[in-house]
Amino acid sequence: MVREMRLSAWPITDVGRVRSHNEDSHLVNDELGLFLVADGMGGHAGGAHASRTCVDVVSRVVQRGLQGLSDMPREIAQSAVNDLLGAAASEASARIFDHAQHEPTLHGMGTTLTGMLFHQERAHIVHVGDSRCYLFRSGVARQLTNDHSWLNEQVQAGLLTEEEAALSDLKHIITRSVGFEREVQADVLTVNVSPGDAFLLCSDGLCNYIELDELAELARQHFYADLPRVCMDIALERGGEDNITVVVIGASNGADRRRGPRPQRKTIADTLPPVDG
Repeated sequence: MVREMRLSAWPITDVGRVRSHNEDSHLVNDELGLFLVADGMGGHAGGAHASRTCVDVVSRVVQRGLQGLSDMPREIAQSAVNDLLGAAASEASARIFDHAQHEPTLHGMGTTLTGMLFHQERAHIVHVGDSRCYLFRSGVARQLTNDHSWLNEQVQAGLLTEEEAALSDLKHIITRSVGFEREVQADVLTVNVSPGDAFLLCSDGLCNYIELDELAELARQHFYADLPRVCMDIALERGGEDNITVVVIGASNGADRRRGPRPQRKTIADTLPPVDG
């Protein structure tokens, strides 16, 4: 966990206006510094089972793996945390896939996974699918994760514009998930954390209804503790066609103010261009 900062988390989830079951799962574990959002797919039973299994397996693997990091040198430990998160996603994928092979009603189930593990002064992000992680810093917002979706791949290839993708009915097609196949390659990235930073994890039940500049404006206008409810209300007002899960994590200064900050290497969050609201 961030040793010189205090973390506060505010989660919310809702079934939405159309679905009869909530297939999203989330985890807020302040003790581990672990926060997860998983959006299941594969029918009512399969989607809910996949997302719950993913959250449970990742949590157990991380808890077990962190026990061996305490005596490691700082930079080696940072790399080991990334390896740990990748291994946790892989183990969850194998567990979900194997279960589906033995239970025909669950065949084809899978889940997205977007999560954060805070360790020392950094946040380590693990990501599979089209749930998202955003960073709010100094009044601007950045999307830290890259959607594993057919539409995003078309945009990246220059075959669709972002405006065309936003109007498409194919937002639900993802190209990578936890559990649909036995093996999965998770994106893992590291972000420096400073006092005042906040991170938002969400399923696509939110991000399909809100743009980055609008999200940045909401973060400037509201307390972070109120942001999950504000975001959820917007998603519901704009259709609420999917389950909605939002987890906001804020980092505040719990350090001795007489100590100067440690020097940090730049990470992806320091080099991404800001988006002004």
